[in-house]
Amino acid sequence: MKKKKSGEARLLEHIEKTFRFPLDRRLLLGPGDDCAVLRHGPGRNLVITTDEIVEGTHYLARFATPEDLARKLTRINLSDLASMGEVKPVSCVVGAGLRKDTPKDFMLRFMKELKAEALRFGISIAGGNLAGARENHFYMTVWAESRGSKLVTRYGAKPGDLLLNIGPLGLAAAGLEILMGGRPAEKKKFPGLVKAFWRPEPMLKAGALLGREGLASAMLDNSDGLARSAAIISDLSRCRVIVNPGEDACPAALRAYSALKKKPWRQYAISGGEDFGLVFAAPARRLARIKKLLPAALVVGRLEKGSGCEIENFNGKIKSFEHF
Repeated sequence: MKKKKSGEARLLEHIEKTFRFPLDRRLLLGPGDDCAVLRHGPGRNLVITTDEIVEGTHYLARFATPEDLARKLTRINLSDLASMGEVKPVSCVVGAGLRKDTPKDFMLRFMKELKAEALRFGISIAGGNLAGARENHFYMTVWAESRGSKLVTRYGAKPGDLLLNIGPLGLAAAGLEILMGGRPAEKKKFPGLVKAFWRPEPMLKAGALLGREGLASAMLDNSDGLARSAAIISDLSRCRVIVNPGEDACPAALRAYSALKKKPWRQYAISGGEDFGLVFAAPARRLARIKKLLPAALVVGRLEKGSGCEIENFNGKIKSFEHF
């Protein structure tokens, strides 16, 4: 199965080709990965990423509190850092575009929770920017330091590797569906799914361990769904990826919710985005070591010679989120 590239994918390809600076020897990794990497000094690299949350694209105002937005903004950025391996988050800058009718109390609550998140994850907030906007949006640029360990990129997978995942699959998509539906009974019955959407847990310890031990050959954070993550690894590592998550990838809450909605749980697990776990490739010979160090890591596919991404044991329609 080889899908035609979307407008977003084509635009990203153009960005990667346009912004190449081969004469800048400090730039070790540019556009195309979860983070950029700059040489910061002898044996020290600076790892940088940026992401944002936009009203109407990532959330609706009717179901979003300032605290929800501050927590998620912080965590989705830290998730990018986790995917690079052993890095230490250091600091960030934060900005917002705000409608004129945004209550003052909204931003005071947002800032209070933003500081709590920064303290929780051991980073500082170094500054930022404010501007007027038609729709509220919030953005962050966060940086980390890397010393010693080789960073993990999206490019190193090889035929014969296994595809693994650590973190939730499909829970955030189900949680968003509950929030969009606006049914209080469902929100009350499945609080874990709603929490998965608003409070993803950046897998910093798992990513650091995989990088430090040299266990992952390629890795990215799962922001746009397992199928999309597998397709990215396939494209950048020039392999064919077969995706086939087993029953152990479906927790009880997702199983119950998908049964209620009369949808296969794999539809959420494979297509659903916003989970922010880690999807990574690793040689089969390293599986025992990975399972010993990270028991929650699950095999969700395999890599072969060839190209493209195929979903096994699923007949439904796969639709990953696209901005354009």
